[in-house]
Amino acid sequence: MSTVGVDRTEKKRTITRWNRRLGWALTISFPFSYFAAWLHEQYPSGSIGSWLSFLNVGSQVIGTLILLAHAGYSFFVFGFPAPRLNLRSLNGYSAYLVLLIYLLSQSVTDKEPQHTILVLTSFVLIGLHVLMAGRMAYKRPKRNDPDFKEDFRVLMSPDAEILDAIEARKEAGDIPQAKPALVGTNLDVSLGQVQVLFGVDLEINAGEIAVLMGNNGAGKTTTLRTLSGLQSADLGAVLIDGFDVTGLSPAGRAELGLSLVVGGRAVFGPLTVRENLELFGYRLPQSREEVDARIATVVAKFPWIGDRANQLASTLSGGEQQMLAVSQALIVKPKVLVIDEFSLGLAPKIVGQLIDLVREIAKQGTAVLLVEQSASVALDLADRIYLMERGRIVFNETGDVARANPERLTQMYLQGSQVSTS
Repeated sequence: MSTVGVDRTEKKRTITRWNRRLGWALTISFPFSYFAAWLHEQYPSGSIGSWLSFLNVGSQVIGTLILLAHAGYSFFVFGFPAPRLNLRSLNGYSAYLVLLIYLLSQSVTDKEPQHTILVLTSFVLIGLHVLMAGRMAYKRPKRNDPDFKEDFRVLMSPDAEILDAIEARKEAGDIPQAKPALVGTNLDVSLGQVQVLFGVDLEINAGEIAVLMGNNGAGKTTTLRTLSGLQSADLGAVLIDGFDVTGLSPAGRAELGLSLVVGGRAVFGPLTVRENLELFGYRLPQSREEVDARIATVVAKFPWIGDRANQLASTLSGGEQQMLAVSQALIVKPKVLVIDEFSLGLAPKIVGQLIDLVREIAKQGTAVLLVEQSASVALDLADRIYLMERGRIVFNETGDVARANPERLTQMYLQGSQVSTS
C-alpha cells in the first residue's frame, strides 16, 4: 500500500474511534440534560435554582453539539446514504432523524410530553447503535493475534497455502535431494486457441548457465513466462528446488527465489539508477545496511552505476539498462535467474561485460537461464544449450558437447530459421 493510502486508512481509523466515543457521550449527555431539568423543577429558585438552570441549558447545548458532531462524523466516514443497508446503519440514521424532529419541534411547541417521547426514542436508538458498535469492536480480532495475522495472509495471498506446505516440508526435513534448481516437465502451453509449446522439458542446476536458443516465434519467451508464472500451462509442471510450484503466482515463485529479467527495457525509467537498485533490495528480508552493502558490491563491479546513481534509468543506453537490470541478481542473490533477450541489439563490448556478470552470478550458486540469439555467445557462455523449434526442444546438450561440434548447433539453428521464414 502507498504512503498516501496508509495515511488515509489511519485517518479513517482515528475518525471512527472518535465517532464511537461521541456515541457514548451522546448516550450520557441527553439523559443527563433531562436529569438536570428534573432537578431544576425541584429547586426552581435561589442560587441552587440558578446553577441548575445553567446546568440544564448547558447540558442541552453540549448534547446537541455532540449529536451534530456524531452525525457529521458518521456521514463523513460511512457516506450518506449508507453504502450497506444493514441494521446498524438504519438504527443510527433513524436516531438522527428522530432527534432532528425533536429539535424542530422544540422550536414550534413547548409540549413537554412530545419532547420526552422523541428524546427517549432517539436515546434508545442511539444506545442500541453504540452497543452494536461496541459489540463489533469487542468481537474484532486483536492486531497482535497470530491467528488473525495468519488468516489475513491466507485471505490476501493466493499462494499462502502452497508456500506454507513447502515451508512445513522444509522444517520437517522433507527436502528433495540432488534436485535441479529449476525444472520444467512436459510443458504444454496455449495462447488462446493456438498451442505454442509442446512437451517442453528442461532443467538447470544450481550454479549452471543454460542458454535457450531459437528463431523468432519458436516459443522461447513463452517458455520463460511459463517458468516464472506469468503464463499458465495447460499440461506439465514447474519445480523449484524439487518443490512443485505450478500453482504459484509469479509473486509466489519470486518468494522461493526466482527472478525474471524481461526482454527490452527491464528497468523503471522514471526512477533513478540508485532507486532501481534499492527497489530490487526491497525483496530482501535483510536490514537496510545489508541492502546498502550489496548495492556497494554492484557499484564496485560497475563504477559507472555509482557515478550516475542520480540519473534517470530511462536516459541510459540499451546496454546500460540491461546491465542495471541484470545487476539485481547481485543484490537479491536469487536461486534462479531467468533473462529474456540477453544480448539482443547490444554492442560487443557490452555483451562481454554482461557475460562476465552472468558468470559471476552463477559462481554464487544461482541457476541462470537466458534466451540468446547468438550461437557464438551461447557457445562461449553456456554449461547447457537448448534449441527450440516451433514450440519443441530439438537440441539439448552440455556446453562441452556443443563446443566440440559447433557446426551441428549452427546448422540446426540456421535450418530452423529457414523453416520459420519459408
